[in-house]
This record gives sequence, structure tokens and C-alpha cells, in this order.
Amino acid sequence: MALADKYQSVVDAANEHSVSDLNVQEQGDVLYITGTVPADEDKQAVWDARTALDPDMRESDLVLSIAVSDESFYVVQSGDNMTHIARDNGVSLQALEDANTDIVKNPNRIFPGQKMVIPKAG
Repeated sequence: MALADKYQSVVDAANEHSVSDLNVQEQGDVLYITGTVPADEDKQAVWDARTALDPDMRESDLVLSIAVSDESFYVVQSGDNMTHIARDNGVSLQALEDANTDIVKNPNRIFPGQKMVIPKAG
């Protein structure tokens, strides 16, 4: 059985829990699964899928490295503006603009459906 088949349920859990930059790569006799999730709950769900396959963690043929992102996302709604999005998410307007320079070319013109990065406050 190929390792990718053996751990397909872990890969499925990663996809179901919004793992970004998901990378599944087999090297030698080890499967490496890496990526980033938006929240701790998502990371735990992926680990739960791994634990379900090997409760005692005795297998040494999987390296699972899932990080929690330091940012979240917001989908722009009709009537939104950058100032209100920043305020409602507890970040400065400047931080919001800086995090979205590749998405928002003009901060005075945002559109419903745009997916914006919300950096963590602090």
C-alpha cells in the first residue's frame, strides 16, 4: 500500500479544514504532509485524523507539520469599507491595507466577494 493511500484520510481532513499551501510528498519511506490552517481547531482536526489511524503514534512513516496562520480572512460584503473592516476586526487601518496590497489596489474601492487578509492584532 502506498503511503499516500494509507494516509488519505489525513489528507482529506487537511482539505476539509482549509489547509493552505498543502504539500503532500513522499520521500523514501516517509510521507510528509505540511501546510497552514486558519485556527487551532482546524489543526486539531487534522491531528485527530492522524491519531485515528495510529492511536499510539507508533508509525514512523508520516511527518505531519501543520502550522496555525497568524492571519484570518474576511469576504467583503456590500456596503463594507476598509475602515469598518479594520475596526470590526480589531486591527489598524494601516495594518489591514498593508496585509492586502496584492488584493486591494485602491483602498477606497473594494468590492463584494473580495477575500481580504485580516492580520492578527498586536
